[in-house]
Amino acid sequence: MDAALIGLTGTTIGALTGFGGAWLAQRGQMRLFREQRSYDAEVRWADDKRALYRDLLVAMYKWHDALVSIWKGEDNAELDASRTNAITLVVEVSLIAADPVRAAVEEAHRTFFNTQPHIFERSDTREGQPAEPVEDVLEGVRTKLLAMETEMRRELVTLR
Repeated sequence: MDAALIGLTGTTIGALTGFGGAWLAQRGQMRLFREQRSYDAEVRWADDKRALYRDLLVAMYKWHDALVSIWKGEDNAELDASRTNAITLVVEVSLIAADPVRAAVEEAHRTFFNTQPHIFERSDTREGQPAEPVEDVLEGVRTKLLAMETEMRRELVTLR
């Protein structure tokens, strides 16, 4: 009887140990699978982000150049197209960007909208002659663009 009890106990311990080992191995594999999937998603978005960030920067700089042209009194029919393109790309970037990039893009976008009335007032009232306050406003726009570009670069470097 003792041998049967010892055999049963050994079998039970063996079964529990086997079950625990299989459970731990499966858990480790699931964690590895999740991490691999997360990494693959980040890498997959890296090329899309790189192209989207590039397009957004180009669109924002075109918007900036259109505002400068209006401020200088030059006729610029590109303003509506460049602004619309930039706004479209801002929305797309806000869907896939990390929080620091999203915040920098939204801040630059908001600065552009706050700058436009100053530019329009300046071009209407002084016929495009340079004035320090508008220069300061444009410098603020350039500062926000550089901050946005820096955050985009920082995110793209971490994706590599």
